[in-house]
Amino acid sequence: MKRRTQVSILFYLLLICFVQCKKDDAKTAECIVPEIVPFQPYSYPVWHPNGQLLGFNYTPLAGIGTNGTAPCIWYSYFAKSDSTGFYMMNKDGTGRNRITNYNVYDPAWSPDGNWLAFMNGGQLFKMRFTGTGFDTSDIVQLTDNGANFFPSWTSNSDSIYYDSNIGTNGQGYYVWKMASDSTGKIGFPGTGREPFVGTDGKVYYIGLGQEIFSMNKDGTNKMRYSNNGFGVGNPRYWQGKVFYNYNDIGVVNSSGSRGIKLASPAVTYDISVNGEIVYAKFDYGALLNGLGTLWIMNPDGTNNKQLTFNNF
Repeated sequence: MKRRTQVSILFYLLLICFVQCKKDDAKTAECIVPEIVPFQPYSYPVWHPNGQLLGFNYTPLAGIGTNGTAPCIWYSYFAKSDSTGFYMMNKDGTGRNRITNYNVYDPAWSPDGNWLAFMNGGQLFKMRFTGTGFDTSDIVQLTDNGANFFPSWTSNSDSIYYDSNIGTNGQGYYVWKMASDSTGKIGFPGTGREPFVGTDGKVYYIGLGQEIFSMNKDGTNKMRYSNNGFGVGNPRYWQGKVFYNYNDIGVVNSSGSRGIKLASPAVTYDISVNGEIVYAKFDYGALLNGLGTLWIMNPDGTNNKQLTFNNF
């Protein structure tokens, strides 16, 4: 009788453990911690044509906070949203000054230095630069229909190339051109996205298969420039070389295939008239002090140095 009682007690204890463990397992299973995707404090750097000034978006990183309650706790970054905006500074990092209280996207400085074209809300604008700062009271809207992105100026600052979904029933994009006062809009069907006007008189853009193509400024002589099928974005021309950005920054070699990788991880970049590359170093891992910041390097990838920092 005593042994049976001991067995019963043991069975009961095992049953309690089983039920409790199942509850703990269920609780653990229900605790799905969201993936942390850090925001990008610095982005969309752009050179002034004098090669000495930089514009960029900046949302200061304030710190890292905890969310949830035990055992479901996860971490996230938080920012000083009241300091968000488009900034300007010297290329050595000094003289930082906030221009707007909102971010701008796809910024492009006119070669004469007088205007900054940019995208906001799917439309293109230009903002006057006075030589020492921006006149935010003189912002001109250039497009008012469809979705429009990636403005790029011609060398004499009289025209802007961009991509738009106008004329495609929202089913794609192709390159367009307009005068700098927004008149005379002309589309080039069968092209692609992210146009860049090179100093060689060609317009480079991303076409079928995420390859780089080129054409004359009037849309004739369309040619495929890259042919390795590696997927690229944001083509930039400088002194006979075409650079690209796709989670890294590289240059297409003479055969049209992926050439030298200059920096990784990297998103949003620009090349100065002197060939200096400024880029945002960023990936979707943790935001260490060197990530989410601006870096600068030579066109061959040498002298790669950090320009801004996440201080919190």
